[in-house]
Amino acid sequence: MKNKIKANVWLYFSLVVFSLILVSALGVALILLIATYFDIIPKDKGSVYLIIFIALFLALISSGISSLVGRKFLQPIVALRKSMRLVAQGDFSVQIEEEKAAEEVQELYSDFNLMVRELGGIETLRNDFISNVSHEFKTPISVIQGYIQLLQSESIPDEERRSYYKRIYEGNQQLITLTDNILQLTKLETQTMGYEKEKFRLDEQIRESLLFLQPKWEEKELTLDIQIEKITYSGNKELLYQVWLNIFENAIKYNNLKGNITVKATNFASQVVIVISDTGVGIKEEHHQKIFEKFFQEDNSRKTSGNGLGFPLVQRILELHHGTIQVASSRGRGASFTITLPHESSS
Repeated sequence: MKNKIKANVWLYFSLVVFSLILVSALGVALILLIATYFDIIPKDKGSVYLIIFIALFLALISSGISSLVGRKFLQPIVALRKSMRLVAQGDFSVQIEEEKAAEEVQELYSDFNLMVRELGGIETLRNDFISNVSHEFKTPISVIQGYIQLLQSESIPDEERRSYYKRIYEGNQQLITLTDNILQLTKLETQTMGYEKEKFRLDEQIRESLLFLQPKWEEKELTLDIQIEKITYSGNKELLYQVWLNIFENAIKYNNLKGNITVKATNFASQVVIVISDTGVGIKEEHHQKIFEKFFQEDNSRKTSGNGLGFPLVQRILELHHGTIQVASSRGRGASFTITLPHESSS
């Protein structure tokens, strides 16, 4: 079917060109015949033969020109069709040489090459995303499955059984958190505007998030140094609460026993600046930007709980508020995060 369509395109185009040239040739022949009939050109057999020869010659020339023109104009379309077929089969390495094409076709080829490169990048991200999600789900599922198998034994002591139930519960919570984060991040990535805003006390929200995490920082005997000015801010209250929870959870999780967490929030005329610092293990300098990539974790051994989606969520929420986040840290010397949020009049 495709070959038939291709042949028809060649045929139709060639026929159009051929018809135009043939009509021109017949027009010339007709003019010569009329001129001969009215004795404008001497009427003899030689003149008639000349007219017939000219007509046949022009017809032959028109056939050759139509064939050449057809190939000239349709060859780029054929090359593009072949390349598109390869892309449809999943080959995103296809690139068409733009320099060899006519000027009008070069722009088309350039757009096609750009499209293929973008599709290749999206395909790479999709494969990485699927691979990472599969790995993240596999770990807690394997843990849950393992402890469920151990619980099949009736000879397990009650204390050990309670420990297994606790591990199963933690694995289940990890799956719930991972699912929620993936759904929320996916939703935020496709959202460019239109989130609900309201005026609220940002300083009180930051204190509330720390209070919510009190059992965790008390367990590690952390000291808090809070220097927060009174701040009224207009933004999405629910989303920004996720920002503080994620940053504080990391500050607690990766902090040392009896370490410190410092929170300083300053309200300027045009923006709010919040600096959250800890005295924990820190982040390698080469990883400062990578922590905002999905599923990235410095601790490849996965000894600490987490799924590498916290900071990507934080960054996306701040972007929706036209804010920024910067990292200052080195391995073994703690980490400091500086968050800026412009006031509504300046955003």
